[in-house]
Amino acid sequence: MNPPGAFGALVVGGGVNGLAAAWQLASMGVERVALVERFRLHHGYGSSHGYGRITRSTYSDARYVRLVRVAHEHDWPRLEADSGRTLIHHADGIFFGPADGDLELWAAAVASAGATGVERIGPDEARRRFPLFAFPDAHAVLHDHTGGVVAAADTLLALDRCCRIAGVHVLEETRVLGLEPGADPIVVDTDRGRLLAERVVVTAGAWVSQLVPSLAVRTSVQRQHVGYFGLGTDPAALRPGRFPLWVYLGSPASGLYYGLPEFGRPGIKAALHGVGAGDDDPDQHPGPSPAAIADVRRLLGEQLAVKLGDTLHSETCLYTNTPDEHFLIGPLPGFPRVVVGSACSGHGFKFGPLTGRLLAELAVHGRTSVPEFEDARDTFALPGA
Repeated sequence: MNPPGAFGALVVGGGVNGLAAAWQLASMGVERVALVERFRLHHGYGSSHGYGRITRSTYSDARYVRLVRVAHEHDWPRLEADSGRTLIHHADGIFFGPADGDLELWAAAVASAGATGVERIGPDEARRRFPLFAFPDAHAVLHDHTGGVVAAADTLLALDRCCRIAGVHVLEETRVLGLEPGADPIVVDTDRGRLLAERVVVTAGAWVSQLVPSLAVRTSVQRQHVGYFGLGTDPAALRPGRFPLWVYLGSPASGLYYGLPEFGRPGIKAALHGVGAGDDDPDQHPGPSPAAIADVRRLLGEQLAVKLGDTLHSETCLYTNTPDEHFLIGPLPGFPRVVVGSACSGHGFKFGPLTGRLLAELAVHGRTSVPEFEDARDTFALPGA
């Protein structure tokens, strides 16, 4: 029984991880689950907005290969079943780059994790299978048959609906100012008054270090600049199932670029995966950088075998990065009833339903039902306070 006026669980942040955690907590039978979001749900200021995201089995680290397999086999199908929506649309993935890039590291991780559905092919075979790409400097290509486009906007709507059906209290336009993790119940101060909760899950994205100051030394925020581009080809050839999702694994100097088929809005989506040391203010909204979009156009011009058309749209989103690009998922040291899920370094959306389950189980039980996570739990642990 919760103390009078206290929520059984309170989630701070209503992006994909927060919505998924609230849904999972309610599904576990926790009484009086609340979700607090500083903006309106589905806003465009953070890290979860947009129409499409990538999912795939190919990764540079075997731990993530194993975890994404769990998400593909269990958590995404459950969310699709509960919501009645198709949320992953199949699209083959291609991973390629020069010999001095990281392709061999990614290939070794896939092999180590025993991933199925990922095939190594040569550049000539890759050109035959994917004729819209030139592969001018690729020494090999990983063809991931498990890839897909995650319908990101639909996923947020599905989670929102599941939360409301489950009775989650959704408090929008409510900014959390601070936590008192040692209080019993935990005190959550907001700009609309004080809330109490038996357990708290913090999924505040780019604002996480404002609520958990110990993470300031481990996280930085970097604004990403994303473009949508027309191509001189049949528009039907740009859709999932015909156009691949792709990752260009360049040299350390050139970086990693990625792209998706046309989905949700005109044009193929492409961007540089920016995980540098910059630290942007999440409360500032300067808009996309023309120079960054021009750089993506340059890369596309080099790698595509068809004429690059106009830039049809550009936008930004925020990465919350850690130096090693590992997630931070675990209890706040010294305060096991406060669990944090953050710093996904730009590769977290595909894990959303699974991350929500991990956070909910950690908050309620102190451990998870996912051996693949438990075996690597130290990798994701929060630094000491």
